[in-house]
Amino acid sequence: MTLNLITALLVLGVFLWWGKWRKTGVLLIALAVISYGAIVSTWLPNFLMNRLQEPYSSKLAEPLEDNTVFVVFGLGTQTVNEQGHNTVEPLTFSYGSIFAAARFYHECQSSGVSCTFITTGADVAGTGVSEAASTAAELEKAGVDSRAIIQDDRPHNAWTTARNVAATLRELKPARVVVLQPAPMMGRTLLYLAHFGIKPEPVATSYLTVNGSTHFSTSLSFLAMDLALNEEIGAWRYVTYNLMDWNAPKAFVQTVPAPRSTQ
Repeated sequence: MTLNLITALLVLGVFLWWGKWRKTGVLLIALAVISYGAIVSTWLPNFLMNRLQEPYSSKLAEPLEDNTVFVVFGLGTQTVNEQGHNTVEPLTFSYGSIFAAARFYHECQSSGVSCTFITTGADVAGTGVSEAASTAAELEKAGVDSRAIIQDDRPHNAWTTARNVAATLRELKPARVVVLQPAPMMGRTLLYLAHFGIKPEPVATSYLTVNGSTHFSTSLSFLAMDLALNEEIGAWRYVTYNLMDWNAPKAFVQTVPAPRSTQ
C-alpha cells in the first residue's frame, strides 16, 4: 500500500511536471522521494511502531485469578504445501498470541484457576478453515483442553469481531478479560471493544521493529508502514463513523468485566 502511494505520487508528479503545473509536479516528486527515504532509513516506520506499541506490556499487571477469559484474535490463515500435502495453518504473525495463550493456560492449570479462551475469525482467506478453528487447533496441539476454548468463526473483520466477542463475554460474565494481540494492533482492538462496553487488560504478544534486521530491511520497513497505516486508517474510520452516526450505538457504561467496588 505505501509503495503504491509513493509510486502514484511520483507518476503524478512527473505527469504534472511535463504539463502546465511544474511547481506542483516538483512538489509531488520531492514528497515521493522524501517519503521513500524516510521509510528505507527506518526512521518513519520505527517512529510509528513506537507510537503504536509503547503503551502495551507483554506481562499481566496482576496475578491470574479465577474466571478469567483470554481473547485471541485471528490474524489470517494460509495454505501450505507440506511434503506434497496441503495443510492450513495460521499466518506467522499469529503464533505470538498462540504461544502466549498456551502459556497462560498452563499457568492457570498450575495455579488451580479457571480460564477460558475465545478464538475468533472467519475463513477470510478462503482456505476452507476459519481463523478461529485454525487458532484453536494450534492451541490444542500445545496442550490446551478443547473444553476451555470457545470458537467464534462468524466475524470477517475487526469491528464484527469486537461486537461478537462483547456479546459472548456478556454471557460468560468473567471476572477478568485479557486480550492477547500483537502490540501494533492493540490500540484499534481496544477502541472497538470499548465501544461495546468491554474493558479488557491488554497483553502484547509480539512487537515489530525494523532496526534489528539485516535481511530484507527495506521490505520490513514497508511492511511496518503498511501495518501502521492500516491501524491509523481504522481508527480514523471509527471516529468518522461515530461523527456520522453510522456505528452501532455506543455502550457508555462498562459492562464486562463488571466494575469493581472501590470500597
